[in-house]
Amino acid sequence: MGTTIVAVVLSGDYIVTANVGDSRIYRMRDGKLQQVTEDHSWVGELRKKNLISEEDARSHPLKNIITRALGMEPTVEVDVKWEKAKAGDIYLLCSDGLTDLVPDAEISRKMAAAGNNLSAMATALIEAANGAGGTDNITVGLCRVE
Repeated sequence: MGTTIVAVVLSGDYIVTANVGDSRIYRMRDGKLQQVTEDHSWVGELRKKNLISEEDARSHPLKNIITRALGMEPTVEVDVKWEKAKAGDIYLLCSDGLTDLVPDAEISRKMAAAGNNLSAMATALIEAANGAGGTDNITVGLCRVE
């Protein structure tokens, strides 16, 4: 068995993100949602090469085949990125239980509708995934740069 992981650390004026697998980190900055991490999955590789569309990726029969995971090998390559922190940025850390069922545009709308209330955002995102079928575990974590 293997597992995925995402992490965010504030270090001085920078945000450090790390990920392995197909769990994701998004950043909401000035009302715009952007995926920060890349999926370590077979379908993620196809998307990166523009061989399939985002819509096709969502329903691809092999979408859950991950190419990197914790626990499968003695070592694993971790993607680590540094970026300048900006007050007001909101980071969403989530599992594919959310992103497989809720499109990015809807995630963005749900986050924006909750204003600055991180708890309300988390609730809205989990309810959206459950409302779309809730076929996997749904993990959502949010933090804001102050």
